[in-house]
Amino acid sequence: MKEAPLFYEEQKFTQWWLWLLLLSPILILGYTLVKPILEDSNQANGNFSFSLVAPIDFWISLVIMLLVLILFILLKLKTTVTQEYIKISFFPLFSKKWNWTDITAAEIVTYSFVGYGIRLSLKYGTVYNIKGNQGLALHLKNGKKIMIGTQNPVELAKILIKKVK
Repeated sequence: MKEAPLFYEEQKFTQWWLWLLLLSPILILGYTLVKPILEDSNQANGNFSFSLVAPIDFWISLVIMLLVLILFILLKLKTTVTQEYIKISFFPLFSKKWNWTDITAAEIVTYSFVGYGIRLSLKYGTVYNIKGNQGLALHLKNGKKIMIGTQNPVELAKILIKKVK
């Protein structure tokens, strides 16, 4: 039987400026495709013709931008803490798990901006962060450091206190 997690959190990218950055190029490309149709002089005579003929590099660019957009829509950072382990899943890319026996220290920290996504930091080691400036800092027995961003630091701190006792 699978044990119930002590803590579970699922985070997504919800920053408005990030979505603006992702959508703007797609909207600009879409406008360049539609612009000739809107400016066609034959439409003034009631003759409407729609042609979506564009160079191949246009379509390649649009497909790449749409794939990146879909990736950001699907991306989720899932954090699970149980009696046995701490597990993260950066869905749909990968998941990692650390047993409590491999962890020498775990604490909630407030940090300055370290970036979003997966980052390397001299101070925190490998950082998995979606948003915010608080996270679970792990120190492993092998010397590695891990930082997992959280939006529920108080709830996670309560679990850590119970786990340490």
